[in-house]
Amino acid sequence: MSKQLALHGGQAAVTANTQDGWEPPTAEEKQAVCDLIDQQFLSGAGKGIGKELEDEFKAYTGAAFCLTVDHGSNAIMSALYAVGVGPGDEVITPALSYIGTYTGVIHLGARPIFCDVDPMNGLIDPASAEKVITSRTRAILPVHFNGQVCDVDGLAYLRDKYGIPVVQDACHSHPARWDGVNLGNVLDITCYSMQGSDPFGKPVSAGEGGMMTTNNREFYERQLAYCHLHRAGIVEELTNPVYRMLGNQGLGLKWRAHPLALAIGRISLHNLDYRNERRLEHRKTLYDALEETPGVQPPGSYPKAQPGGFYGGLALYYVPEELGNVPFTQYVAALRAEGVPVSARRDPPEHLRALFQRGFDLWGRGRGPIGPGSYDYKVGDFPVAEDLATRSMYVPAYIEPAEGLLQQIVAAFHKVADQAGSLVS
Repeated sequence: MSKQLALHGGQAAVTANTQDGWEPPTAEEKQAVCDLIDQQFLSGAGKGIGKELEDEFKAYTGAAFCLTVDHGSNAIMSALYAVGVGPGDEVITPALSYIGTYTGVIHLGARPIFCDVDPMNGLIDPASAEKVITSRTRAILPVHFNGQVCDVDGLAYLRDKYGIPVVQDACHSHPARWDGVNLGNVLDITCYSMQGSDPFGKPVSAGEGGMMTTNNREFYERQLAYCHLHRAGIVEELTNPVYRMLGNQGLGLKWRAHPLALAIGRISLHNLDYRNERRLEHRKTLYDALEETPGVQPPGSYPKAQPGGFYGGLALYYVPEELGNVPFTQYVAALRAEGVPVSARRDPPEHLRALFQRGFDLWGRGRGPIGPGSYDYKVGDFPVAEDLATRSMYVPAYIEPAEGLLQQIVAAFHKVADQAGSLVS
């Protein structure tokens, strides 16, 4: 391999095919979709393929209840409604996140309140979350980002100490566990997305769709009533007289998922463990090899955490001081020139977005929860999140990489580290 960086005319370190060699079972997916078309089952919930997937995912996670919806963000919004979030409330969520996590907070008339993250892995810091708890705090909304697992014990401590429910965004993390228990079976409500297609969609992919799990029947019934208009058997499922009197119309929202999507999602669930096990194996190979490589650091995990899913790829953090403070953009450009399929985070932390810097009059006439002047966030409020946002990068979480690919990727990182001095102009 050439010692000269490919960015400067040398031979690239990565020559293997960087596409994943795993092939999704498209023939099985087509058959499942065609079967539903033949049956003319193109709408409905609480029966058929939707009920089958709910029952299977409930068994997979160990949770008492599972409900499918049309999107992961709607799963979160219905979960927030279920725990009582409404106008004037506050929901704590990490500053290193995504609008799909907290959009339901806003549309329920509540305000997202941000907190900082753990420098080890970019996940919600329970100690920082505790600092922003007020009498208006109605829920805590952590994100198990990229399949990494948050400090569940720390979040459970806050829930028990303050009586604040925890709604988990596990949209990236269907197979992830805490202390051997699937995330769908811990805390209060866990929400999942089924966006995209295998192999690089959400861990259970269905094009579009969402799911939520809980062990709390009250929360489950509130979600049913909130967004499952005309679900089969809904009246019998609603045991609380307050909700049962709503009948099969509930509160009128129809957020049920499309049966064709759920048919594909069910197949994805069936091969989830295989894909996850392979990704875990290759993740360990890559992270172990990069652990002592100057300029790059894999995220750390809590002792009880068993990461899984890895939507968006495997996270890595640039450590500029180890390479003479070469700018992050130059470092990433050098890796890409070597053939590494690396992407860099380009978004600022959530509290620095225009939505919170300028505000937005959501419903007009100053009635929304995030209007101009609602926030006074500034640079420096969440230093860990702000720092990690400038040096986070991702490589694919491979199921079946080409022979030698992972070793070539590691060699490329070593090469760029060795030649970092040539990147300084």
